[in-house]
Amino acid sequence: METIKHRAVHLNNGGSVTVYYCGYERCAAGHFWGPAVRGQYLLHYIVDGEGVYTVGGESFSLHGGECFLIRPGERTVYRADEEHPWTYMWVAFDGFDVTEILRRTGLIGRYTGKVRDTARFEAYMRAMIEEFADGSPFQVMSSFYGAMAVLEDSAEGTAFSREHEYVNKAIGYIKSHFSYPVKIRDVARFVGIDRTYLYRIFVASERMSPKQYLMQVRINAAKKMLLSGLYGVGETALSCGFSDAASFCSRFKQITGMTPKAFAAAERGESPERGT
Repeated sequence: METIKHRAVHLNNGGSVTVYYCGYERCAAGHFWGPAVRGQYLLHYIVDGEGVYTVGGESFSLHGGECFLIRPGERTVYRADEEHPWTYMWVAFDGFDVTEILRRTGLIGRYTGKVRDTARFEAYMRAMIEEFADGSPFQVMSSFYGAMAVLEDSAEGTAFSREHEYVNKAIGYIKSHFSYPVKIRDVARFVGIDRTYLYRIFVASERMSPKQYLMQVRINAAKKMLLSGLYGVGETALSCGFSDAASFCSRFKQITGMTPKAFAAAERGESPERGT
């Protein structure tokens, strides 16, 4: 197995998206990894050759020009073909905006995908790998988002049906109105479809209900405000669509396992204060 490049440096741009490592590897025949789990999302792009990716009891035979996604906490195995072992690039990432990235690239409910413009995708991936260790973090993130834009182009016209457009419109409305006392019926009315139909297609696409998604957006926005250190709990609560600090603290702890103040203190490496 020849490792062409492998950078293992943590690059964090503030929590929105974190790139943990990336690399390029020419695998030996039959080389495999797993069964094991990862702590972040890991996207592999196959430059050439063949191999098999197994997750959740399902196996995918993949070739050059295709990619596969490993989700954190899921047991996976991937093995290079004996006769035509694959060469692949990879990037490990995580952050508040990952769900949006996976949605726009068509990977929110899938493990594999095809890249339409392979030359442009490979160019972005190579640039990211080259810049990762010693280059500019802005260049790294620019290349990362460039690669994601190519995947987004690849998804359009194939996986993006009318139902996807409905979901996209609903998500846009939620992200624009989460700070207000918005109801799911308001979202359905804006999209122009029945609330029950919206629920069904939303769950199929995002693996959660519109109501759960709305709460996720609110909690993620609250986390960003708390981590900035500029806003108090009450101000954060009202800014993120909660009626008062008490209801915000209750829901925040239910979802994260910590109070807002404890969360902010833990992220800063401090001892949490008493109370909310």
